[in-house]
Order: sequence, then C-alpha cells, then structure tokens
Amino acid sequence: MNIKELQATFISLYECWDQDWPGLPTIMDSCLVRLGYLPGTPLQQSTQALHDCIEHVARLIEQDGQTRAGLNQEPDYHNRLHVANTLVSLTTLLLLQRQVSGDERSMPSHIEWMAMLTMLSHDLLHDGSVNMRVSQIEARSLDYLNPLLKKYGVNQADQQSMNAIILLTDPCLVKACHEKIKNTPFSIENMDCLAVLIQEADIMASTMPEIGPLLTKKLASEWAKINVKKMDTLITLPGRIEFLRNGAIFSSPVSQLLGIDMIKSAQLLALGENV
Repeated sequence: MNIKELQATFISLYECWDQDWPGLPTIMDSCLVRLGYLPGTPLQQSTQALHDCIEHVARLIEQDGQTRAGLNQEPDYHNRLHVANTLVSLTTLLLLQRQVSGDERSMPSHIEWMAMLTMLSHDLLHDGSVNMRVSQIEARSLDYLNPLLKKYGVNQADQQSMNAIILLTDPCLVKACHEKIKNTPFSIENMDCLAVLIQEADIMASTMPEIGPLLTKKLASEWAKINVKKMDTLITLPGRIEFLRNGAIFSSPVSQLLGIDMIKSAQLLALGENV
C-alpha cells in the first residue's frame, strides 16, 4: 500500500464511522489477511495464543464501544475508529518492513502477531481522560489486557514485550524512543525498534493532511469534555504546526520509504513554514 492508498483508507474509515461501521473484528481480520493469514490456518501454540487473544480483544473493544456509543459516552478520538486507523497503519508498515529487509514470507511472523495485538490493545478501554502522570492511561490498559494474555496462554516473553511497548505509547516518551534507536540497525526483532514502529502507526492518520485536522478536532472535542486547558490550541494553526514539527516523529526506514516526511514537509510549506 502506498501513501495515497493509505490516505484513501483513512478517509474511507472516517466516512463509514457514523453510518456503516463494519466493526473492529472485521477490520482486524482484514489486516491479518493482508499480512498473509488465511483464517483456519494451523499455528504454533505460542502464536495461536496471540491469535485467540486478538479475537477476544477485538470483540471486547467493539462491544465496549457500542455500549458507550449507545450512552453517548464513547470518546470522540480514542475510540474504535482510532484503533482501526492504527491497525491499518501498522499493517502497512509491517509489509514495507518485509520489503526493506528482503523477507518474502507469505504468513505473519510471530513478532508480527505480537505487534498487531500490541497495537490493538494500546488504548484498551480508553475512557477519554488524559495522563496525570507518565503512562497512567497506558498502565490502565495493561490492567485490562494482562489477565487476557494469561487466560490465553501468551508466553511470558511476549507479555513482557507488550507491556513495555504499550507503556511507551505515552506521547511524552516518543521522542526519547526515536533517539534511542538512531544508530541502531532497524529490525522488528529489536523491541526498541518495534516500539518506534507502533508509535509511528499510532499517529499516522493524524499526520495526513486530508484526515488529520478532522481527527484533531475530535481530540479537541474529547478534551473539552474534561476541561483540558490546552484543548483550544489543538485546532489552531500554531497547534497544527507544533504537532507536525514536534509530535509527528517518524524515523523508521519504512516510514521514510512510505514518504511520510514529504507529506509533513508539504503541509508545513502550505502553512507558510520553512522546512
């Protein structure tokens, strides 16, 4: 998938969000198929555990979202649409990573399964609040996730990796993660690199010019409900520039191959900024 196709996918998901939502389990299945998984294919025990947990978590998020939506309580930004955007983004990045590394596999690797479950769960049962301390909401997501990882027999090493990466999706930790791998050969077998790839997928949709400002308005609306002081700055021109310059960080080889920095530069130029 190239950058234009990815943008079109984000727009399509946004347009069907209020009218013809297919459901997160369906979107998850579609992403796994794109990675080469054929439903019903036998998997090794450790990978089957990830598969089964993915199915459970996708259903859980969808059911929780539907319930909250019925009560007009689903977060405006940290909702099922956001999760879907991140899954589509990560799928694209993982496929490009195969291309960059010369991996000709036709089925998802164990690490790719773990990455998809991590992405699916990174904002598990998010309530629309904001962190009062580092990784507060991310730790709460792990409180919901870890019993499920144990229930489905996800191995201890995978549990530890997922816990570490999800805590690092707090935006205040992202820059340091990119700095940490600056001189490291990029491989998703390296958990520091995988954390960066998941962080990039987390903000990919918000970086796109067509859909990003719309999603930012949804985040501002979410923050308005809990009286976050900096809510007003989100939807201003300086706020968009600040996000593109300092929030939307992309350093992986695959994000460069995708062309996301050119997308950022074009937006900044259109906003009258020097690149």
